Amino acid sequence: MIRRRAAALAIIGSILALLISGCGSDPTATPIPPTATPVPVAAEPTPSPDPFLAEWAALKAAAAAEGELIAFFCCAFGRNGKDLMVEAEKELGIKIVMSTGSSRQQWAKVEAERAAGVYSLDVWTGGLRTSNNRLLPAGALSNLKELLIHPEVLDESLWFGGHFWGDNHKESNKVFAYGGGASLAEITYNTDLLDPAEITSYKDLLDPKWKGKIIARDPREAGTSQGTALYYTLMGKDFLRDLLTTQDITFTSDARMAAEQLALGAYTICLFACGTEVEAARKDGLPVQEDFPNALEEGSRISTGGNTLMALDGAPNPNAQKLFVNWFLTKDGQDWWQRITATQSLRNDIPIDVVTPTGRREAGKTYILMERDVNFQATLEEAVNFVKEVMP
Repeated sequence: MIRRRAAALAIIGSILALLISGCGSDPTATPIPPTATPVPVAAEPTPSPDPFLAEWAALKAAAAAEGELIAFFCCAFGRNGKDLMVEAEKELGIKIVMSTGSSRQQWAKVEAERAAGVYSLDVWTGGLRTSNNRLLPAGALSNLKELLIHPEVLDESLWFGGHFWGDNHKESNKVFAYGGGASLAEITYNTDLLDPAEITSYKDLLDPKWKGKIIARDPREAGTSQGTALYYTLMGKDFLRDLLTTQDITFTSDARMAAEQLALGAYTICLFACGTEVEAARKDGLPVQEDFPNALEEGSRISTGGNTLMALDGAPNPNAQKLFVNWFLTKDGQDWWQRITATQSLRNDIPIDVVTPTGRREAGKTYILMERDVNFQATLEEAVNFVKEVMP
């Protein structure tokens, strides 16, 4: 009996073992996955604040506390900028006070003030002769390069040919050239009296038919000397001597008078930096043209003209000064300046639809840019001294 029960139990155990084994090998059974270990989700990294933005905000706050910037803006910039000044003031949060007068008058004022220990000016824009002959020797300028902090300004790839320091030969980095419009010819004219096709070279200015029909600003003075250097360098001493002594040119220090006489038809051609006043007369509907429409055989030029930026030392508003020079050289600042002057900036990243068509640089074209020559200042002085010798 006992043996039968034991045998029965053994059989039952074998059957159960087979059933369990069969269930485990069922190919249709869904395997139970192992319990997965949770993977922690990484937290989103907190972006690091841009240190420049913090510095810029602090600078704007400091400038706002000073309240104003006192600036001398030369030439068309100073004359035409008032209508758009509100844009810069709104952007910077300061009042811009414009000191008036010509470069010569402005320097006389600054020189007299400094002799009395008075420092009233923050920023100056103007030509290289004034900066290199007056402001620099007098020690009136700060190192502008040390004030530049804006990434848009510091990136040299955004500028035509890289940064252009007008006082590079002195390695002081105090005079930053920002304007560089093209010029097919340094000639302005009365559109009723001259067909531009009559002049294909500067040599044509020596044609006897123009004798007594040319008015010119005095080529010995600041504001005209870059044109003097152009003729001296490009055409030589003999040409410049003949131009100044054989063509019965009427010389004047009054640019507005020269433009008025040109518009009235008293003269056919105006030379030596007549452009700003002639352009103003053209806008008033008078028959004059600043931009010569044809390239001359000697080549086209890029000129800085009166478009260099300087920061005065001992500035009464140093934070406003630093804020302005940085903003002014950004894309927005230079676009603002282009709309005022219709002259092309040396920045490469600005639309140029407002720039006078004949004053636009053409991609791939080679231009004369005398001011980049490290010997330019010496050449300029040599040219002016030569003119002083030969002028009647």
